Amino acid sequence: MRRAISKPGLTAQSGMETDMKNRKTIKAAICAALCLAFVLSACSCSYMLSGLLKYYNGSAPESQGAGTASPSGASSGKTSEASGTKSEGKELGDLIDIETGSGAKRNGIADIVDKISPAVVAINVYGTAYDYFYREYPTEGAGSGVILTSDGYILTNNHVVTGGNTITVFLESGVSYSAKIIGADSKSDLALLKIDAKDLSAVKIGRSSTLRVGDQAIAVGNPLGELQGSVSAGIISALDRTMKVDGNTLTLLQTDAAINPGNSGGGLFDSNGELIGIVTAKNISANVEGLGFAIPIDTALPILYDLQKYGYVTGRPALDIETLLISSRYAAYARGLKYTGLYVYTVKKGSQAEADGLRSGDYIRSVDGETITTDEQFWEIIETKKVGDKITVELYRGDTEITLSVTVTEAK
Repeated sequence: MRRAISKPGLTAQSGMETDMKNRKTIKAAICAALCLAFVLSACSCSYMLSGLLKYYNGSAPESQGAGTASPSGASSGKTSEASGTKSEGKELGDLIDIETGSGAKRNGIADIVDKISPAVVAINVYGTAYDYFYREYPTEGAGSGVILTSDGYILTNNHVVTGGNTITVFLESGVSYSAKIIGADSKSDLALLKIDAKDLSAVKIGRSSTLRVGDQAIAVGNPLGELQGSVSAGIISALDRTMKVDGNTLTLLQTDAAINPGNSGGGLFDSNGELIGIVTAKNISANVEGLGFAIPIDTALPILYDLQKYGYVTGRPALDIETLLISSRYAAYARGLKYTGLYVYTVKKGSQAEADGLRSGDYIRSVDGETITTDEQFWEIIETKKVGDKITVELYRGDTEITLSVTVTEAK
């Protein structure tokens, strides 16, 4: 019988190989466990992030059944309580609960504009003027206005229609009418027009005296003379602003609603759609923006009453003369005059001023003892007087010094 002989070397090598295999198996198991843990952790974080996003967007995180997947781009199936429409998000829908609007009619300025726009008109004015050599040439201007009554009374600025021979009013519908001036007042910069029409949309008159700084203001007009029906909105920026407009001192409302040339005579409305002012001016400068001004409607109403009834504003003091300021010796020499200062330029024929002795070319030295240096100073003194008052005027007529007593009359 042959005896089996063991081979220690071979047996030792086989055991080592077995040990190496066992170690590799353990390492693979550990790697697999780590990978599984990483995947589970990532899924958990994703789910938590989804829940947080939904929480901050006002909805609780949804639980999903095991073994089911939400297909990409599927509708969330939730209905917005505010709009009543389903969210249709494609990529963000799984993370954020998107709501879509219904597109229903909006409330706000648009509703006010729907009411007031038909009562605001565009105005085109054609006239004539004379150049330095007294040659006649045509003029053209444009502005805005508001319809006061359904039978065609229209309010605008005096400076819009001054010098106009032909005045045309355009309604929002595009229909045009020829207009005539019922009355105009340069001091308040207001004018009243009339067109032959019926059943017009008229403005509703508000009260400017109850306005507060910060109240909403809506301007409607014809900016640039080409953009009829343009709307701008802002607030009342200030009350009782004293401004010079065409040489006249006016107390105005200030607004930051966009005002442009052509807006003059248009309406300034409040949040109720009521007329609170007549747009009259804008501070135009490269460094200034958002400064528009309007005549308060409470100021305009008594003037409109006089314009409609009499064609002029009653009780205004006047002298029925025009004055001319000569400010330099060269200007005086060019006109053959001896002095620089204020002269009587024209005297209305048949007026009280003519009867009291004033003549064209008179050099005015003083009024009631106050030395006169500018035309503005002269007329400010007249404005302090009442109709029927007498003033003492000292003047030169040529080289002759004359003192006259002149009666203040009513401006017409």
